[in-house]
Amino acid sequence: MKKLYLCTLRYVNYKQLIVRKLYLFIGLILCVTLPFSAVSQEDGTKKEKTKKEKKAVNPDFKHKFTTFHLEARADFEYNYEHDEWGYVSSLGVPSHGEVTQHNYGFRGDYFNFLLGGDIGKHISYFFRQRIIPAKGVTELFDNTDFLYIQYNFNDQWSLRMGKEAIFVGGYEYDAPPIDVYYYTHYWGAFPCFLLGVSAAYTDKSGNNKIVLNVANSPYVKYLDNRWNSGLLSYNLYWSGKFGPFSTLYSVNFLEYQRGKFINFIALGNKLSFNKWSIYVDYVNRAAGFKNFFKDFSVVSRLDWHVSPSVNLFAKGGYELNSAGYYYTPNGHEYPVDVDMLMSNNLAHSFYGLGVEFLPRVYPDLRVHAFVANSVNTLPRDIVGDYGFQDMTLTANVGVTWRLDFMKFLPAKLKN
Repeated sequence: MKKLYLCTLRYVNYKQLIVRKLYLFIGLILCVTLPFSAVSQEDGTKKEKTKKEKKAVNPDFKHKFTTFHLEARADFEYNYEHDEWGYVSSLGVPSHGEVTQHNYGFRGDYFNFLLGGDIGKHISYFFRQRIIPAKGVTELFDNTDFLYIQYNFNDQWSLRMGKEAIFVGGYEYDAPPIDVYYYTHYWGAFPCFLLGVSAAYTDKSGNNKIVLNVANSPYVKYLDNRWNSGLLSYNLYWSGKFGPFSTLYSVNFLEYQRGKFINFIALGNKLSFNKWSIYVDYVNRAAGFKNFFKDFSVVSRLDWHVSPSVNLFAKGGYELNSAGYYYTPNGHEYPVDVDMLMSNNLAHSFYGLGVEFLPRVYPDLRVHAFVANSVNTLPRDIVGDYGFQDMTLTANVGVTWRLDFMKFLPAKLKN
């Protein structure tokens, strides 16, 4: 009995010893891990607090890409050109000549990089750069079409600063250059991308927009290429939409000399339906009331969307500049250009037909073809003044490709 008691006592003591060692081991583990767990918990709390603080500073400051792509166009073009010219000598003897040329070949017309985005609810930006080897002649951003930042006060009011196309009405003028295949003399000679500032108001329906724009004048390009010559432009623009009918109207005052203005009245009118659309633009340019309707451009384009992949179009126009005048110092007559976009008494007419094809499997690729004819006429109306008429028949086939990086970016970069 005594032996049994001693064995039981030893067993109890041994069990207590094991429990004590176990408690000691657990205590050591807690002593080591608790500080680290406390630090980890504190770090997590700090990180969570930092996130909340960032959100509290500006919860709307979030960037979102709206545009991010490259675009390029390459054409094969054939031109048949027939020129006739002549003048009248001081003895009253006319002389003339003519020449016919065949010009053709492949060429790259456009290679652009476009980038745009929204920064929060109020700020947006847009950038379009023509990637060409020639450096600018007039200013640093000569090859940059758009580089502006815009602040939206609300859904109705906005303020924009930077470089963009000055606000002139008309649908030919409004179209991206890469989509304009043949065009008016005015469109090809008008340097529209200029630095400036503009304020815009859009009504609650979103159908009417009014813009007041102040920028450098396009005529700085014709005044010794000096952007700082003090020539500015003042532009009032309205775009409206009334069902199938829409408008792009503007009244513009462009300085061509310090304190002297050429007034533009641009009226762009368009009808759009399911299968077809047509626009008619009229642009009147005048340096005074006496010169109204002496310097103008009229252009129209009809589009017939045969299918989602095929579009047929016809385009034509007529232009005239008879606003110039002559002065005769010392008995010699000299022409004076009021509107430097076109020569005095020059008349330009053109017309053509074309087709566009966008494959359904890859609509970012576009194939086009067109045939167009244009005629420039400058009459011989005074002694010693050259006159000419040239006719150019153009056949063109080309490809336009847009590489939209937004389609390849991860979803997180789009949000």
